[in-house]
Amino acid sequence: MQLAATNGMLVLQPSAWVLASWANAGRFDAVFYTLQGVELLAGVVNWTLLTLNTRDGLRMAGRGRVGRPSKAQPRLGAE
Repeated sequence: MQLAATNGMLVLQPSAWVLASWANAGRFDAVFYTLQGVELLAGVVNWTLLTLNTRDGLRMAGRGRVGRPSKAQPRLGAE
């Protein structure tokens, strides 16, 4: 989670502000599109990290699937 927060604070927010400023000024050059690509890549990294964190949290809570069972198995204690 620290990497996701750092990524958001140091890459996503500043690049969003810069891109918004450049877009308002009509500056659509190679640097704009390069920075937009970096921002999109950082967003994908954040999405992946948050998804993996959610999956691991569900597993720790006992609500996520650990493996793919071949048949439906009854939950222990569910009667």
